[in-house]
Amino acid sequence: MIARGVAAALVMFVLSVSMVSVQGSTASDEAPAEDVQTAQWRFLIYLVADNNLDVKAGRFHVPVVEDDFQELMSVGSTDQVVCYVLVDRWEGPANLFKIHAGSMEEMTDFPLNGIEVNMGDPATLTSYIEYTYDATPAEHTVLMFWDHGSQDYVCWDDNGPETGVGDALTHHEAISALQGYKVDVIGADECLVGQIEVAYEYAKSGVDIDFLLASQTYTGWRGYPYDQVFAEMVKNPYMTPRECAAMFIEQVDILLSETPIMSEVVNCHAAIDLAMTLTLVESFQGMTALVQEDMARFVQALANARGTSEYQYGSGEAGLIDFRNFVETLMELSPSEDVSAACGQVLADFDQTIVALQDTHVLEGFVNGLGLTFPQHEFELPEYYPSYGFGNEGWIDFLESFWTLRGPGGSA
Repeated sequence: MIARGVAAALVMFVLSVSMVSVQGSTASDEAPAEDVQTAQWRFLIYLVADNNLDVKAGRFHVPVVEDDFQELMSVGSTDQVVCYVLVDRWEGPANLFKIHAGSMEEMTDFPLNGIEVNMGDPATLTSYIEYTYDATPAEHTVLMFWDHGSQDYVCWDDNGPETGVGDALTHHEAISALQGYKVDVIGADECLVGQIEVAYEYAKSGVDIDFLLASQTYTGWRGYPYDQVFAEMVKNPYMTPRECAAMFIEQVDILLSETPIMSEVVNCHAAIDLAMTLTLVESFQGMTALVQEDMARFVQALANARGTSEYQYGSGEAGLIDFRNFVETLMELSPSEDVSAACGQVLADFDQTIVALQDTHVLEGFVNGLGLTFPQHEFELPEYYPSYGFGNEGWIDFLESFWTLRGPGGSA
């Protein structure tokens, strides 16, 4: 099983690069800037396979990188929808390609093309964004990260600063790299990014991003069906960003509606409205403030709500629970009408925050689109957690109050 989640001990696969059809391009081939047509959509993929994802996976041993390229080339860019992929694989340097029907055009005038780059360096992401935004003016942009993911980072390069030295592109670094650029839909074709803390960090960062595509669980090796999402964009280039975000989730739902493959039996994806995330967190903070005023009265209800909100496949080990199920159970168990009413407002805001949801049958009812960090014990709280706004704006204090009253044994 290859999951795009926790980058544990990464296996050193040495693969030959069997790249698909490539055409050369030079700066002289490019049209003058004033003649470049404005497209409707710029579809960007930041494909980091300089790790144990550059493999053949599944029962039919499909080469996962080539498979996604083949899917993209089955559609190809048009005047209205243009796709670029910056890819760094286990062997060889990084390359930037423009995707055409049946071929990939190498952007040889991209400064980092043909260089072994560190995809964990935010400067690499900024260079990619700068180049593609200049090369193809567009009304809207989808930026998809393809790699391992987590609550703290959006990609991992095994050979980052130098061979054998890994580097992660953290969410904070991605936010820094994207400052000043409009991104309508940002996606994580990877594991565990779909947490309220991560969504809130992007929402409050000042970066102009409308929607986040992410999974609160692990994901399988196939990820998104790039042929189908690309084809839908080409078919309807005038779709709104909200429609585009929902479409990605609808297409992965169709992909996984048939018998899942290996790890995909436990899989979910969500489209998250980042503007509504700000409203959601505000109502959640109001609710938790009410609870914290009389924490001793709520300890047992909180413990029960936490326990019933865990979901399968790694959430317990990561200290994660489902955000919506936690709030809903707390509302049902609350000894206070005021807190129950506040929970109801949180749920109403949550349902407006999740634009679309895909889950496999074993997760139905257990996941709703966003996870929440709620470890059993204080020592399990990740070291990076205080750097996130959601945590240091009250949630960590709330957890500490709960842990203190519940006691070290875990009983209320």
